[in-house]
Amino acid sequence: MDKPIIYTVGHSTHQLDYFLEILQEHNVNCIVDVRSVAASAYNPQFNKEPFTNYLKNNGISYLHFDKEFGARHTDYRLLDDKGRVDFVKVQQSEDFNKGIQRLRQGLEKGFNISLMCSESEPLDCHRFSMVSIALERSGFTVLHILKDKTIKTNAQLELQLLKKYDKKLPKPTMFEPDITLEDQLKVAYRLRNDEIGFSAYSTETEERYD
Repeated sequence: MDKPIIYTVGHSTHQLDYFLEILQEHNVNCIVDVRSVAASAYNPQFNKEPFTNYLKNNGISYLHFDKEFGARHTDYRLLDDKGRVDFVKVQQSEDFNKGIQRLRQGLEKGFNISLMCSESEPLDCHRFSMVSIALERSGFTVLHILKDKTIKTNAQLELQLLKKYDKKLPKPTMFEPDITLEDQLKVAYRLRNDEIGFSAYSTETEERYD
């Protein structure tokens, strides 16, 4: 039996009509917004109310999964020892796993779902490094829609991730011959978490974190 498919997409700086073309290219009829705050100072066309209305007028449903899949958290139980959001802890949280169940229910109802955040490149976004990895492990196939309407698989993005951190990854040696690809991916995901994870004590602008 084929695995259920979840798409992801970034709204970037697109005009709404082009963004709609992207969704229609892949028959997406439900957007699950994974921004912690469904607003953008630089791209107000994607603010929650006008965006929801635009999608509705074009036959596309909208849901906001801020508590389930958002990147910003201040609960100390979801932070590392530096006050940064720990993606693994979030994946283990009750809200996150309720989000996964809601996706399953949506697919069963016939929706073709795409997660949406702001970054055009999924490698730069928590929708890949926090959410997609957990969905794949839960039995979904995750496909990432790029700004030119093409698709990258999660496996292709993981290869990019490994390449990005190649010099920092453990490698098999005479003394440690059993280092696996899974070991390397675990480290690479952790390094990405450290780079893009929201800091509860950050003084950076809110726009940086979705």
